[in-house]
Amino acid sequence: MGLGVALSVIASLGTSPISCFPYVVSEILPVSVGTVTFIMNFIFLLAQIAILKKDFNPWQILQLPALLVFSACIDWNIMMFSWLPIDTYLLQIVWMLAGCLILGTGIGLLLLADYVMMPADYLSRTIASVVVKKDFGKVKVAFDVTLVCIAAVTSLVFLHEIVGIREGSLIAALTVGIIARTVAAKLSFLLKN
Repeated sequence: MGLGVALSVIASLGTSPISCFPYVVSEILPVSVGTVTFIMNFIFLLAQIAILKKDFNPWQILQLPALLVFSACIDWNIMMFSWLPIDTYLLQIVWMLAGCLILGTGIGLLLLADYVMMPADYLSRTIASVVVKKDFGKVKVAFDVTLVCIAAVTSLVFLHEIVGIREGSLIAALTVGIIARTVAAKLSFLLKN
């Protein structure tokens, strides 16, 4: 999943929704995308606890070490793959779509495992099942679009322009949740049969 996020950053067509706000903050303050991702997702973990209250499974606290690894992998993959060619729009599209596919597949595998998810995804799942009682994929898309909007407003307020948000952000917002749901459903079907 860290590679998927890194590819969206490297493609320069707008970062994935989970990275829009961290990317914008990293342009405002001297902190990395991975560091802001960790802080933001820690807040999402606190939101889960607030929504679920006594129904919060203490086992889900394992989101923290998983989040630490995820955040570090974002920064590491950005550093390791920054050499990828993005000198044409076609190559930017290729890397952006690869990032969406990798990120969506990772989320789908975590959904299927029903083990420890990233806090943003678990918060989307909590909102889907507890708050609005809707399909995870649809709630994930709405959550991602909201993150992009918050990042756009933050960018305009502090940088007086929109950075890190372009057509790739919209494509990721509209596809990653669907890819995650599809991967989880298809693999679940295959495992049962």
